[in-house]
Amino acid sequence: MEISSVRSIDLYIHSLDGEQKAQTTRAMELFHRPQDTIRLVPRGERSLPTCADRVDWDMVLQGPPAAPAIIVTGCRLLDNWFTHTQQGVAVVSVADWKVAFLNDSKMPHAAPDANLLLSLSLVVFMVLLEARDYDVLHERTTGCVCDLCVNKPDRAVKIRAGFVCDDCRQLASESGLSAVEVDAIQAVLECVRALALGRAPQAHVPHPAKDDEQDLIDSAALPKGQALPRRLVEACRERRLTVLVGSGLSMQSDVRVKYGSKFAWNALPSWSEVPRRLSDTLARYRDKVVAPRPAETVAELLADLDYFRISLGEKLYYPRAIFDIFTPAIESPGMANRLVFRLPLRWLLTTNYDFVLNCAAPAGTAVYTWRESRQAREYIEASERRAPLLKIHGCASRPDTVVLTQSEYQALRNHDEYVSLINAVFDSQVVLFLGFGMSDPLDLDLAIQQAELAGAAQGEKFALVPLSTAGAIREKFRGVTVVPYQHHEDVPLILAWLIREVGQDCGA
Repeated sequence: MEISSVRSIDLYIHSLDGEQKAQTTRAMELFHRPQDTIRLVPRGERSLPTCADRVDWDMVLQGPPAAPAIIVTGCRLLDNWFTHTQQGVAVVSVADWKVAFLNDSKMPHAAPDANLLLSLSLVVFMVLLEARDYDVLHERTTGCVCDLCVNKPDRAVKIRAGFVCDDCRQLASESGLSAVEVDAIQAVLECVRALALGRAPQAHVPHPAKDDEQDLIDSAALPKGQALPRRLVEACRERRLTVLVGSGLSMQSDVRVKYGSKFAWNALPSWSEVPRRLSDTLARYRDKVVAPRPAETVAELLADLDYFRISLGEKLYYPRAIFDIFTPAIESPGMANRLVFRLPLRWLLTTNYDFVLNCAAPAGTAVYTWRESRQAREYIEASERRAPLLKIHGCASRPDTVVLTQSEYQALRNHDEYVSLINAVFDSQVVLFLGFGMSDPLDLDLAIQQAELAGAAQGEKFALVPLSTAGAIREKFRGVTVVPYQHHEDVPLILAWLIREVGQDCGA
């Protein structure tokens, strides 16, 4: 379902001191930064009924009906909740926010902003649902924005992992909320996670150089000696092609990223570099020096990653480590990543956790993780618009979705809706692996193995890989047609030629 206009909700303040007013202003700015679907409109002061300097929610409900509104108060609520919502009205308390971080020895500087932004995301969701919070909140803490968190320090868990769970998405659909509105709330929750993990959300996405793209497409010629299989070109022309992007595309020479000063990293990691970076984060956050073991098999690598996951703390420093490693600021997503979105694809999948493809995507591109497999499938079945981006191994801004270790891969294989989606994609679509095997075939190994485990090994597959690895990949994966190229800079040239050859452009 599409929405025709921006949804606006009035926001009032009550009994806020100067610092709390500034915090509310920052939270509203952060709420609007990643999405333009839902707007919070400041309306000034509003009175609330209190008892012993605490807001009495029951008395609020006895007042006259009002238009949808949120009131941010500096007072505690009488029943010690952080928020309440009913009848389209919500109250958010900014008092006692530190209780959510009682179990944290190193609380991030932006923790109060993260806490308030989470509360705003929750009550906006409830207001749009026209729901009573008692009827929606989950007793069990899983990381969903609608977790009740009876044990208040559990609130830090959903601040770090905040997402809209499948049950809540289903409820939203049944209540008439559009997927666009739910995605807008999810986008705000990604800012919440960034703040809670000690990172400021990226303020500006690099502007794509559209003219440069078009000039390259107009003049594109295949590199000397390069050829593409006719069946691959035909599948693209008929929109039967699915591209599966690997880590190599995030490491193209024109992809520029910038890490903070905590770690001496200047590029996104290859698979073989991930254990070393987890080791670096373990030393920083746990003061524990453990060198990664040499891994000769995928199983050994994944077992080592599991060790670092447990040692960092699955709910404490592991999410922060994932964020540190895979979410540098993207200064340029590179030409190849931008061109992928101009191919007439049916599906665009990636095993990458980073935001390079997100930044390369045209505005309005739907983004899903494997946890939203059903929603992604429904989206593409109901729409002839641009292919969505499906991050099949999760997104670094949502550590609960990241599939990096042995135990996480096992959980993924047991997710029925994901397995069903992969079966459907690999069974009916021609698949092009792009950005796999540039220096280490482990990621391609896992992608092929995963498809076979899902029972989806029948679709025709192509892999555009460096000439230096083509022989080994051809020998190992007999069911994959290997298309070698000489130089990494040939990849955007090949993509540009393919876009021109098929005579279609899915760019905005």
